[in-house]
Amino acid sequence: MKMRRAALAFVVLGLAACLTALPVSAEAPIVGPDSGLPVPRYVSLKSDRANARRGPGVEHRVDWVYQRAGLPLLVTAESGPWRRVRDPDGAVSWVHSGQLENKRTAYVRGGRLGSAPLRQWPRGDARIVAYLERGVVGRLEACRDGWRYIAVAGRSGWTQAEDLWGADSCGDHAPEG
Repeated sequence: MKMRRAALAFVVLGLAACLTALPVSAEAPIVGPDSGLPVPRYVSLKSDRANARRGPGVEHRVDWVYQRAGLPLLVTAESGPWRRVRDPDGAVSWVHSGQLENKRTAYVRGGRLGSAPLRQWPRGDARIVAYLERGVVGRLEACRDGWRYIAVAGRSGWTQAEDLWGADSCGDHAPEG
């Protein structure tokens, strides 16, 4: 009987130690060790040519080349001047921080029909000013409830956040998950 109590006490103490090691607040973002900025966070490509490498450094192989200025990316880790990013297709690579900027953009995933209506106001019954095709990238300017105000090629308006990638939050910090 004493053995069982001792084993149970050991398990309880172990669980208590694990629980006290958890972060105090799940709301506080992790700060990148090199940039001092929250991780994860959204950024965008600065130029229309950026190497996507297998690891953090020029000694790592280039797997592909991004060719789209403004493309939103999610920074998931940092290593010196390198950022591990995930793109709208879910691909993960390392990009030099000099190729990134903190301007927020969004990538149109499209709705049920493959396009997303751009509306005059953040309401489902508001006048449609344009249809955004899947793959279009726009500048994220504001948020209201489940709506995002974006500017694309001289047009601007509101579209539903669920039709966009990179616009699930409006701050620099990307939500956990």
